[in-house]
Amino acid sequence: MGILKKKKAEKLKQKSKPTFKGFLTAIFATQAAIFLLLLAGLSLSGAAVAMVASTPLFLVFSPILVPACITTGLVVTGLAAGGGSGISGLTILLWLYKRFTGKDPPKIPGVKPPSVDAAS
Repeated sequence: MGILKKKKAEKLKQKSKPTFKGFLTAIFATQAAIFLLLLAGLSLSGAAVAMVASTPLFLVFSPILVPACITTGLVVTGLAAGGGSGISGLTILLWLYKRFTGKDPPKIPGVKPPSVDAAS
């Protein structure tokens, strides 16, 4: 452990002087961080103003928007369920076709195929 601490101390002594490149990097990184913080503040304030402005519209149109959102959610859920079931069914049919035509199923690394004696 003593050797590692000694080498680490030597590296710290070698890199103790700041370089011009490091100084420029720090300046540009600081400017970028300030710009991004300013942009985040503007985005947050814009979102807050938009929410305050649109709240009365949501209250007025809520008898229409709530059922529309529920209906849209149900339709999207139904489409996703139907699509998933269709893909699963096609996958099973394709697997059965390959199984009965004698084509080898895909090889899975680390899994040994069953022996012929065990299948019969």
